[in-house]
Amino acid sequence: MTKMTTLTRRAATATLAGVTLIALAACVPEPPDGRPSPLDGHWVGRYTPQTMQVMDRPCTPGYGGIRIQDGRLSGYATNTYGASYRISGHVIGADRIVGNFYFRTRSVGSLKGHLVKGRLVGNYENVDGCRGSWVATRQ
Repeated sequence: MTKMTTLTRRAATATLAGVTLIALAACVPEPPDGRPSPLDGHWVGRYTPQTMQVMDRPCTPGYGGIRIQDGRLSGYATNTYGASYRISGHVIGADRIVGNFYFRTRSVGSLKGHLVKGRLVGNYENVDGCRGSWVATRQ
């Protein structure tokens, strides 16, 4: 293989990698940029597990509230045993949210949802395998 062939292949590989990176970047949703969102406001709701137990661990229902401001969400949820979880996330597009919930400083689950007839509805899953649905109304 000549030096010129090696250089040409390296240039082609670098160009292909750059095009792939640009294509992947185009598929990732933009993070919130601090602009008002149609979902901005206070929301209060309940969450319900699909099952009450996963591998000898309880899956508990609960309630909570979130505040969405400029496309960013924050809030808290509490289960029936009184354990509190911090919620953090952001708005995607005009009507969807994604986020995580934390016990103390540890991420213990994720949630996603969207606007349906004036209510936020969605699903969640925690690190113990508990899954369920949630619904919140604007206050």
